Amino acid sequence: MRLLLVIPKLVSYRSFLRELCQSLAAEGAEIHIACSREKLWGEDVSPAEDGVQLHGIEFPRGMNPARHVRAARELDRLVAALEPDLVHAHFSAAIFTTALAHTSRWPTTFATFHGVSFLAMSGWKAALLRVAETWAARQFDSVSVLTDDDRDGLQAASDAVVERLPGFGLGCDLEKFAPVSARTRETLRTKLGIESGQVVFAFVGRFTEFKGFGLTARAFLQLAQTDPRVRLLLIGSRDRLHPTGLSAAEEQALKASPQVIAAGFRTDVESCLAAADVMVFPSRREGMPVCLMEALALGVPAITADTRGCRDVVRDGIDGLVLRDCAIESLSAAMQRVAGDENLRRTWSTRALADRDRFSREHFIAVQKRIYEAAAPAPRAEALSS
Repeated sequence: MRLLLVIPKLVSYRSFLRELCQSLAAEGAEIHIACSREKLWGEDVSPAEDGVQLHGIEFPRGMNPARHVRAARELDRLVAALEPDLVHAHFSAAIFTTALAHTSRWPTTFATFHGVSFLAMSGWKAALLRVAETWAARQFDSVSVLTDDDRDGLQAASDAVVERLPGFGLGCDLEKFAPVSARTRETLRTKLGIESGQVVFAFVGRFTEFKGFGLTARAFLQLAQTDPRVRLLLIGSRDRLHPTGLSAAEEQALKASPQVIAAGFRTDVESCLAAADVMVFPSRREGMPVCLMEALALGVPAITADTRGCRDVVRDGIDGLVLRDCAIESLSAAMQRVAGDENLRRTWSTRALADRDRFSREHFIAVQKRIYEAAAPAPRAEALSS
């Protein structure tokens, strides 16, 4: 089977699709990836190391019609040259470009939305994205999403047949995000400057307003005024296209706080996250948040928002809190409650570890292979499964 994956940026391959591609390549499939070669956060993984061929196409981030058209033309030329058996586009930006490029000459073409954007937004941007995403969905042979919310919303708006991937989307790497011993955890905490008795909240991901970064920072700074034990561990970096949600004064206060630990962009997220006591991720715009799965797989309970994807991963009162009200005061109060109750944190951690297998990326890989085998031309499908 010759498969062409279309994704916006290299970090998406490293974070979500690498294991699938490695598994397919090991079984004899020929894997090609069309994506931007730009390294947004210093990614250290080259697809060539995995037997995967990379084709550089600059997919625009955002709604830039001229750049989408230009990228679509490059993609169409690539499909004509490669003659793949299947094409699979991931994420809304690449899906829109692929829809523009798609013609009747193409093979079976899939699209997987990792969060339908217009369903989690409002105002003129939501209206514009609704037109773009629903039109794009109708251009594909098969469309899949990660949550029931997205399936119902996109299907109703586009009249396309939309399938929900079973389980927890792309899952996470359970081998990498495995629980550590108490001794290893203390070593990790020491390296980050965390002292005994301090309660560490972690935020992982892009520092953007829609992911709840600003809300988390404000809630923590409020809590830090009365509780000297708490720490906020920031794992990630800013996104030049999206605001943090903080004012200049608030950003300065966050930077100046001795209770904030800025780990920056890391390729060893698991080492930092394992040092935390609680993950805080009140995002309002997710598909199926991998960072929450990674936290729970490590045994780190989570506080999140009652929003698409987040409420699918975290079980309220079982392995964390799912807040319907995510005002600053509510989030700060929730953080205060969890910080002050070590037994509660321990109970949630135990429950999270007991059910960590549900997040295994192996489930996603098995499902995706079955889909490809069913759609690929018969001789190559037989080779893939042999």
